[in-house]
Amino acid sequence: MNLEYAIERLYEAGWTPKQKCEQESLPDGRRYPSIIAAQNEFAQSGMELQIKHNLMFNCYYATWAPAGHALDPDREGDETHGTVVGSCAREAAVYALAQLRSAKVDRQFATV
Repeated sequence: MNLEYAIERLYEAGWTPKQKCEQESLPDGRRYPSIIAAQNEFAQSGMELQIKHNLMFNCYYATWAPAGHALDPDREGDETHGTVVGSCAREAAVYALAQLRSAKVDRQFATV
């Protein structure tokens, strides 16, 4: 996976550059939320997002859970817990946000 892929997934999940948050951009001009903006969106959903560098594999884990719950990258994912891996912190944060937004959409369709 790469940052471009993560951004595509985020756009597919309904995020647009019109969102009012701190943003960065790719060389081609596509905008995406900063790591802090991704963490803020998780917080607005009552969740915590943590990004950690794994030195052994030179990758980054983005792990999320409800605020106050233990953040464990080895925990099996469910509706409110998850972990994604990226080659950089930005990629991991953006892909995690795409997963959060996709899960929200899935829950909305499940209740209809």
